Amino acid sequence: MPEPEVLRSEPSPSMRKVSVIQREIPHYRIRFFEELYGQGRDQGLDIRVYCAELPAQTPSSLVFPMQLLPVRYFGKKKSSSYWLYGLAKAIAGSDVVVAPQELQCLTVPYLWVRRKQICKTWIWWGHGYNFQAAVRPSPATKMKEAAKGFMTRRADGLITYTERGAEYWRKRGLPEDRVMPYYNTIDVDELRRAAAEIGEPQRLELRRKLILEGKQVLLFSGRLYAEKKVDFLLRAFALLKESRSDLSLLIIGDGEERNRLQQTAKRLELQDVHFLGEIVTPKDTAAYFSLADLMVIPSLVGLVIVHGFAFGLPLITTDSPGHGPELEYLTENNGVMTGRDPSRYAEAIRMLLSSPPRLEAMKRSALAQGDTLKLEYSVRRFVNGITQLSKKSEMYRRWNDMMSEAQ
Repeated sequence: MPEPEVLRSEPSPSMRKVSVIQREIPHYRIRFFEELYGQGRDQGLDIRVYCAELPAQTPSSLVFPMQLLPVRYFGKKKSSSYWLYGLAKAIAGSDVVVAPQELQCLTVPYLWVRRKQICKTWIWWGHGYNFQAAVRPSPATKMKEAAKGFMTRRADGLITYTERGAEYWRKRGLPEDRVMPYYNTIDVDELRRAAAEIGEPQRLELRRKLILEGKQVLLFSGRLYAEKKVDFLLRAFALLKESRSDLSLLIIGDGEERNRLQQTAKRLELQDVHFLGEIVTPKDTAAYFSLADLMVIPSLVGLVIVHGFAFGLPLITTDSPGHGPELEYLTENNGVMTGRDPSRYAEAIRMLLSSPPRLEAMKRSALAQGDTLKLEYSVRRFVNGITQLSKKSEMYRRWNDMMSEAQ
């Protein structure tokens, strides 16, 4: 079992210790935690992250305190349950613990039972509503959701990805002042800075390389697995090409379905589909997003909607179940949702691309929506959530102590 990494600095005795538990820190979360640490210090919070994994392309130095803990997985899938060794000792004495609500980490419910001995305030952080559970319900999932509900209602508060998740729990009895949305996002400003550094000669060269001259460009970005419905997208694109030869499709991402999807594109005789592989850094993705006219994500829309909005790209999706909470950012002004039929999906794309005024209006709306989803604003709401929920928790605890003494 590997030795855990040492925290970059010792907790400040003059600040309140906030321990955040994560399974991993994905590449898009690094900037979130950097901003969270900075804004937290301004509010007297010493925020530290404890996790099992870092992304493959982690910077050589991080500007927020974190500690890798030894982990044991109970399965081979990414969604498998796991146990974090040493977590109890690491977070003991925290003023606030922020724990993942999805409960993949089996150490979390174990520590939740002991929370009064570990910390002053326990806050859950998550989607709020399990969008994936609605797609594949099972007895195990139902039991897990029941346990989650039991623990959520008895914690000191909940920070949800979006307003819809917060409303879900308010309707299930969680007091209004104990659940707060922070609006999950990525670093919109960083993406736009990367785009601004791309010169027109570089764009022209990329268009020439991909044979995009004189063509409108559709863009898919995400992991290539079955639930993403990229095969559906290819069938819709084939229908589009019957009447529109001036279209190209860029596919950013990799995964278990890539070879099969490439064979599907070949079978459909699609000449203008480009599988670009996994690209994660803002600098590398910005060029492709800058070339696109539309984002096309048929299923399981998540933070990619914000990535597109950062570049003013409207989103075309379907009413497929299981979208992430970020789908809440989609409106009739910045995107289109169709039924789950390739011909209807293709027609929605064709109509939008055939109406330049409507397309330009949607691009402006998408760009404006991106303005509201800047990382700075999201983190500010998150920090305020920690501060307000912990204050309410401490007030409630002091009231109980006073009542106990009075008796």
